[in-house]
Amino acid sequence: MIIRHIIIGFSVLSFSVSPATAKQPNAVLQAIDDALPGRLINDPTVVDWTVYGNSRKPKQVSAPETPGQYAMQLKVIKKGAAKYDMGVNIPIRDAILSGHMITIAFWAKSTKADTGDGNGIVGLRINENQAPYAGFGDQDLKIGTQWKLYEAKMRATMALDAGQAVVGFQLAGAKQTIEIGQVYVLDMGAL
Repeated sequence: MIIRHIIIGFSVLSFSVSPATAKQPNAVLQAIDDALPGRLINDPTVVDWTVYGNSRKPKQVSAPETPGQYAMQLKVIKKGAAKYDMGVNIPIRDAILSGHMITIAFWAKSTKADTGDGNGIVGLRINENQAPYAGFGDQDLKIGTQWKLYEAKMRATMALDAGQAVVGFQLAGAKQTIEIGQVYVLDMGAL
């Protein structure tokens, strides 16, 4: 998988970027963008995410097995009536264009899950960051107990203005503890 190789190696990249060719707000994001396929439309270097619903206070934890070396630990106190009753929203900085393919790659692991197989359950989608929260790409992923780079691909069925979209990680599908590391949202174009 090309993304795994590049993301693991991005920390050793040179950060010299010509202002004329820069598409990102800083040299670190530009270097990450240059190393990945598509166009980076979020900031994977921060975990200042919005957490909502029935959970214990989220905390940042060490994750030396991941490129960012840190993760957000999210504890779901009890399974929700709907998987979106608890979750985390990760901001998307740029506009989403209808018809474009979007790839979401993220590091995650489950440290505890009240499920039959012990794997965590994460619902994933892109949606507006305000009511009525219209969105697309709904997918459910099983999250194992070891750090792994997960990847989801979805076609945008609607346009969303810059700063008006989030990646929603819906976590209330089980009583569980999930750790999420760096998240990369990539616009792959109109494939």
